[in-house]
Amino acid sequence: MTKLFFFDIDGTLIECNKGLYEISKTNRQSFDVLKEKGHDVFLATGRCKCFITDGVMNYPFSGYVTCNGGYVEYKGKALYKAIVPAKAIEETIKLSKEHHFSFYFESNDFIYVLDRNEPRHVEFAKNWGMKDETIIDDFDPQEIEAYIGMIVINSKEDIPVLVETLSPYFDIQRHQTGYSFDLTLKGVSKAVGIKKLVEALNKDMQDTIAFGDGRNDLEMLEEVNTGVAMGNAVPEAKAVANEVCQDVINDGITLWLKEHDFI
Repeated sequence: MTKLFFFDIDGTLIECNKGLYEISKTNRQSFDVLKEKGHDVFLATGRCKCFITDGVMNYPFSGYVTCNGGYVEYKGKALYKAIVPAKAIEETIKLSKEHHFSFYFESNDFIYVLDRNEPRHVEFAKNWGMKDETIIDDFDPQEIEAYIGMIVINSKEDIPVLVETLSPYFDIQRHQTGYSFDLTLKGVSKAVGIKKLVEALNKDMQDTIAFGDGRNDLEMLEEVNTGVAMGNAVPEAKAVANEVCQDVINDGITLWLKEHDFI
C-alpha cells in the first residue's frame, strides 16, 4: 500500500541555527526511492513558498502544505487557502509599532513587514534564509492576500500583551529558539491542510505518515496515521507522536525509513 509522507522543514529537513540550509544528500536519495516505489512526498511547513530555502525548494515534492496548513497546493494548483483577515493584520501592525516588534505576513510570492531596513529584521531574514526580493514594507492590509503571520518580540515580558492582543485572531505558537512566534489563523493547522489534500486526492488518512519537531506540528503528528517526532523535537511533539526518530543532523528520517522497510 502506497503512503503519503509529509515533512516539516525547520528542525526536520534543515536546521538553520546549525548551518544546514538544504536537504541532505542522504534524505534526497531516500525521497527518490520513496517516489520510485509509488509513495507521495509532500512538504508540510509553517513557511510560505517564497520563504522556503532553495536547498529545500529545489527538490521535486509531490505537493505542498504551507503556512501551517493555510495554503495547500498539488501539481501547481491551489486546493485550499485560508486568508488572514485585514483586521488581524492591522491589529498586528498597531501592536508592533507600539512595542517595537517585528512582524511578517506571508503569501506565496511576498512577505509583508513593517520596515525592511530595521536591523532586527535584517538579521532575522539572514538567519532564516528569507530572500530580500520577496520583502515588501509598503502595503495596504486591505489589498494583500496572506495565509500566515509571524512575529518577533523583545523578551518574555512581552508575551502577555502579545497573547492578549492577537489570540482572538491567531493560535500563537512559539518557535524553538528566541522570541519568535507563528501566528496561525484560528481553526487552521497542518492537520487541516493535510486533510484537505488527502480528501482532494481521494486518499485515506490511514495512509499518512508525518515527520515534525515543533509546536506547530502537534496537530499534524496527532492527526496522521503515523506521527514521527524528530530526536531534536520539543517535548510536546514527542509526547503526541507515535514514534521518535533520530535528530535532523543525523538524518533521522532516513534511519527511520530504513528501520520500517520503506527504503
